[in-house]
Amino acid sequence: MIPICISTVHGKGLAVLLESIKQYAPECPVYLRGPQAVIEQHQAFLKIYGQPSNFGDDYNHVIGEALKDWNDCIVANDDIVLTPDSVKLLMEDVQIIKTMHSVRAGWVASRSDAARPGQNVRITEQPERLHFYKFPSEAHIKMAEEVSPIFAYITKDAFGEGFPPLNWYSDDVHCRDLINRGYSHFISSSYVHHIGSHTIGFDAKRLHDQAMPWLLENRPEYAKAWFDL
Repeated sequence: MIPICISTVHGKGLAVLLESIKQYAPECPVYLRGPQAVIEQHQAFLKIYGQPSNFGDDYNHVIGEALKDWNDCIVANDDIVLTPDSVKLLMEDVQIIKTMHSVRAGWVASRSDAARPGQNVRITEQPERLHFYKFPSEAHIKMAEEVSPIFAYITKDAFGEGFPPLNWYSDDVHCRDLINRGYSHFISSSYVHHIGSHTIGFDAKRLHDQAMPWLLENRPEYAKAWFDL
Protein backbone atom coordinates (compact mmCIF):
# COMPACT_ATOMS: atom_id res chain seq x y z
CA MET A 1 0.00 0.00 0.00
CA ILE A 2 1.33 3.41 -0.96
CA PRO A 3 -0.40 6.80 -1.13
CA ILE A 4 -1.01 8.64 -4.39
CA CYS A 5 -0.67 12.44 -4.25
CA ILE A 6 -2.64 14.58 -6.71
CA SER A 7 -2.97 18.33 -7.06
CA THR A 8 -5.52 19.86 -9.40
CA VAL A 9 -6.62 23.29 -10.58
CA HIS A 10 -9.72 22.80 -12.72
CA GLY A 11 -10.36 19.12 -12.11
CA LYS A 12 -10.79 18.34 -15.80
CA GLY A 13 -10.32 14.61 -16.20
CA LEU A 14 -9.94 14.14 -12.44
CA ALA A 15 -12.99 11.87 -12.21
CA VAL A 16 -11.48 9.54 -14.79
CA LEU A 17 -8.15 9.39 -12.94
CA LEU A 18 -9.83 8.69 -9.61
CA GLU A 19 -12.01 6.01 -11.17
CA SER A 20 -8.92 4.34 -12.65
CA ILE A 21 -7.31 4.33 -9.19
CA LYS A 22 -10.51 2.88 -7.72
CA GLN A 23 -10.57 0.13 -10.33
CA TYR A 24 -6.87 -0.70 -10.62
CA ALA A 25 -5.27 0.37 -7.31
CA PRO A 26 -8.04 0.51 -4.69
CA GLU A 27 -5.53 -0.21 -1.94
CA CYS A 28 -3.82 3.16 -2.47
CA PRO A 29 -4.96 6.06 -0.28
CA VAL A 30 -5.46 9.23 -2.31
CA TYR A 31 -4.31 12.63 -1.06
CA LEU A 32 -6.09 15.22 -3.21
CA ARG A 33 -5.39 18.96 -3.23
CA GLY A 34 -7.31 21.72 -5.00
CA PRO A 35 -9.99 24.37 -4.68
CA GLN A 36 -12.86 23.19 -2.50
CA ALA A 37 -15.44 23.73 -5.24
CA VAL A 38 -13.42 21.45 -7.53
CA ILE A 39 -12.51 18.56 -5.24
CA GLU A 40 -15.25 18.44 -2.61
CA GLN A 41 -17.42 16.07 -4.68
CA HIS A 42 -14.60 13.56 -5.20
CA GLN A 43 -13.75 10.73 -2.85
CA ALA A 44 -10.23 10.80 -1.41
CA PHE A 45 -8.44 9.53 1.68
CA LEU A 46 -7.62 13.14 2.52
CA LYS A 47 -8.86 16.30 0.82
CA ILE A 48 -6.55 19.30 1.12
CA TYR A 49 -8.23 22.53 0.14
CA GLY A 50 -6.06 25.22 -1.39
CA GLN A 51 -6.13 27.75 -4.19
CA PRO A 52 -3.80 27.12 -7.14
CA SER A 53 -0.42 28.81 -7.01
CA ASN A 54 2.11 26.95 -9.15
CA PHE A 55 3.00 23.32 -9.79
CA GLY A 56 5.88 23.30 -7.31
CA ASP A 57 4.11 24.85 -4.33
CA ASP A 58 0.84 23.01 -4.91
CA TYR A 59 2.51 19.59 -5.08
CA ASN A 60 4.80 20.37 -2.16
CA HIS A 61 1.64 20.98 -0.12
CA VAL A 62 -0.08 17.69 -0.90
CA ILE A 63 3.11 15.59 -0.88
CA GLY A 64 4.10 17.15 2.43
CA GLU A 65 0.80 16.08 3.96
CA ALA A 66 1.21 12.52 2.71
CA LEU A 67 4.79 12.26 3.91
CA LYS A 68 3.68 13.16 7.43
CA ASP A 69 2.01 9.74 7.45
CA TRP A 70 4.18 7.71 5.06
CA ASN A 71 7.86 7.25 4.21
CA ASP A 72 7.23 7.27 0.46
CA CYS A 73 4.51 8.10 -2.04
CA ILE A 74 3.51 8.20 -5.68
CA VAL A 75 3.08 11.63 -7.26
CA ALA A 76 0.43 11.80 -10.00
CA ASN A 77 -0.59 14.46 -12.50
CA ASP A 78 -4.31 15.17 -12.52
CA ASP A 79 -4.58 14.49 -16.28
CA ILE A 80 -3.55 10.83 -16.42
CA VAL A 81 -5.31 7.47 -16.43
CA LEU A 82 -3.87 4.36 -14.83
CA THR A 83 -3.74 0.99 -16.56
CA PRO A 84 -4.41 -2.24 -14.63
CA ASP A 85 -0.71 -2.71 -13.79
CA SER A 86 0.55 0.90 -13.51
CA VAL A 87 1.08 0.75 -9.75
CA LYS A 88 2.08 -2.92 -9.70
CA LEU A 89 4.89 -2.53 -12.25
CA LEU A 90 6.10 0.74 -10.76
CA MET A 91 6.43 -0.75 -7.29
CA GLU A 92 8.02 -3.94 -8.61
CA ASP A 93 10.64 -1.83 -10.36
CA VAL A 94 11.18 0.19 -7.17
CA GLN A 95 11.94 -3.03 -5.33
CA ILE A 96 14.42 -4.07 -8.03
CA ILE A 97 16.14 -0.68 -7.88
CA LYS A 98 16.43 -0.97 -4.10
CA THR A 99 18.61 -4.07 -4.60
CA MET A 100 21.12 -1.98 -6.58
CA HIS A 101 23.44 -1.19 -3.71
CA SER A 102 25.57 1.24 -5.72
CA VAL A 103 22.71 3.72 -6.23
CA ARG A 104 20.31 5.81 -4.16
CA ALA A 105 16.97 6.05 -5.91
CA GLY A 106 15.55 9.50 -6.47
CA TRP A 107 12.56 9.59 -8.80
CA VAL A 108 11.27 6.36 -10.33
CA ALA A 109 8.89 7.48 -13.06
CA SER A 110 6.37 5.71 -15.27
CA ARG A 111 6.41 5.95 -19.02
CA SER A 112 3.68 7.74 -20.91
CA ASP A 113 2.44 8.69 -24.36
CA ALA A 114 2.89 12.41 -23.63
CA ALA A 115 6.22 12.97 -21.89
CA ARG A 116 9.82 13.98 -22.45
CA PRO A 117 11.59 11.70 -24.97
CA GLY A 118 13.20 9.31 -22.47
CA GLN A 119 9.81 8.48 -20.94
CA ASN A 120 7.77 8.63 -24.12
CA VAL A 121 6.59 5.26 -25.43
CA ARG A 122 6.21 6.78 -28.88
CA ILE A 123 10.00 7.13 -29.07
CA THR A 124 12.60 4.39 -28.96
CA GLU A 125 16.32 4.96 -28.51
CA GLN A 126 17.19 1.58 -30.00
CA PRO A 127 16.84 -0.04 -33.45
CA GLU A 128 13.79 -2.14 -32.58
CA ARG A 129 10.36 -2.95 -33.91
CA LEU A 130 7.02 -3.06 -32.20
CA HIS A 131 6.16 -6.40 -30.64
CA PHE A 132 2.55 -6.83 -29.56
CA TYR A 133 2.05 -3.05 -29.84
CA LYS A 134 5.06 -2.15 -27.69
CA PHE A 135 8.77 -1.65 -28.16
CA PRO A 136 10.67 -4.41 -26.32
CA SER A 137 12.73 -1.79 -24.46
CA GLU A 138 9.58 -0.58 -22.68
CA ALA A 139 9.80 -3.65 -20.45
CA HIS A 140 13.16 -2.55 -19.00
CA ILE A 141 14.19 -0.10 -16.30
CA LYS A 142 16.62 2.59 -17.39
CA MET A 143 18.47 5.46 -15.71
CA ALA A 144 17.83 9.08 -16.64
CA GLU A 145 19.20 12.48 -15.64
CA GLU A 146 15.75 14.10 -15.62
CA VAL A 147 12.28 12.65 -15.45
CA SER A 148 8.81 14.14 -15.29
CA PRO A 149 6.83 12.94 -12.25
CA ILE A 150 3.67 12.37 -14.27
CA PHE A 151 3.27 9.19 -12.22
CA ALA A 152 6.37 8.66 -10.14
CA TYR A 153 7.65 7.18 -6.88
CA ILE A 154 9.70 9.15 -4.35
CA THR A 155 10.82 8.62 -0.76
CA LYS A 156 10.57 11.15 2.05
CA ASP A 157 14.36 11.40 2.30
CA ALA A 158 14.78 11.98 -1.42
CA PHE A 159 11.94 14.48 -1.74
CA GLY A 160 13.60 16.68 0.86
CA GLU A 161 12.58 20.33 0.61
CA GLY A 162 10.60 19.61 -2.54
CA PHE A 163 10.03 21.42 -5.80
CA PRO A 164 10.92 25.04 -6.51
CA PRO A 165 7.96 27.46 -6.84
CA LEU A 166 7.66 27.05 -10.61
CA ASN A 167 5.29 25.65 -13.21
CA TRP A 168 7.87 24.86 -15.89
CA TYR A 169 11.27 23.39 -14.96
CA SER A 170 10.25 22.50 -11.39
CA ASP A 171 10.85 18.81 -12.11
CA ASP A 172 14.14 19.54 -13.93
CA VAL A 173 15.44 21.56 -10.97
CA HIS A 174 14.41 18.93 -8.44
CA CYS A 175 15.98 16.13 -10.48
CA ARG A 176 19.26 18.04 -10.81
CA ASP A 177 19.27 18.96 -7.12
CA LEU A 178 18.84 15.28 -6.23
CA ILE A 179 21.70 14.26 -8.52
CA ASN A 180 23.87 16.80 -6.73
CA ARG A 181 22.84 15.12 -3.46
CA GLY A 182 23.94 11.72 -4.78
CA TYR A 183 20.64 10.30 -6.04
CA SER A 184 19.90 8.64 -9.37
CA HIS A 185 16.65 8.68 -11.34
CA PHE A 186 14.99 5.83 -13.18
CA ILE A 187 12.33 5.25 -15.80
CA SER A 188 10.12 2.28 -14.99
CA SER A 189 8.39 -0.25 -17.20
CA SER A 190 5.12 1.09 -15.77
CA TYR A 191 2.87 3.10 -18.08
CA VAL A 192 0.07 5.66 -17.68
CA HIS A 193 -1.96 7.46 -20.34
CA HIS A 194 -1.34 11.21 -20.16
CA ILE A 195 -3.45 13.90 -21.79
CA GLY A 196 -0.50 16.30 -21.59
CA SER A 197 -0.27 19.94 -20.42
CA HIS A 198 -3.95 19.83 -19.53
CA THR A 199 -3.55 22.09 -16.50
CA ILE A 200 -0.74 24.56 -17.22
CA GLY A 201 -1.48 24.91 -20.92
CA PHE A 202 0.58 25.03 -24.12
CA ASP A 203 1.94 28.57 -24.07
CA ALA A 204 5.57 27.51 -23.90
CA LYS A 205 7.03 31.00 -24.21
CA ARG A 206 4.93 32.38 -21.35
CA LEU A 207 5.76 29.43 -19.09
CA HIS A 208 9.46 29.69 -19.93
CA ASP A 209 9.52 33.45 -19.34
CA GLN A 210 7.76 33.04 -15.99
CA ALA A 211 10.37 30.55 -14.80
CA MET A 212 13.55 32.27 -15.98
CA PRO A 213 13.84 34.99 -13.29
CA TRP A 214 13.71 32.37 -10.51
CA LEU A 215 16.20 30.14 -12.30
CA LEU A 216 18.64 32.97 -12.94
CA GLU A 217 18.50 34.07 -9.32
CA ASN A 218 18.44 30.68 -7.59
CA ARG A 219 20.01 28.16 -10.01
CA PRO A 220 22.02 30.26 -12.50
CA GLU A 221 24.30 27.30 -13.20
CA TYR A 222 21.31 25.27 -14.41
CA ALA A 223 19.99 28.10 -16.56
CA LYS A 224 23.39 28.57 -18.20
CA ALA A 225 23.75 24.84 -18.88
CA TRP A 226 20.22 24.31 -20.18
CA PHE A 227 19.84 27.44 -22.28
CA ASP A 228 23.42 28.17 -23.36
CA LEU A 229 23.39 31.61 -21.74
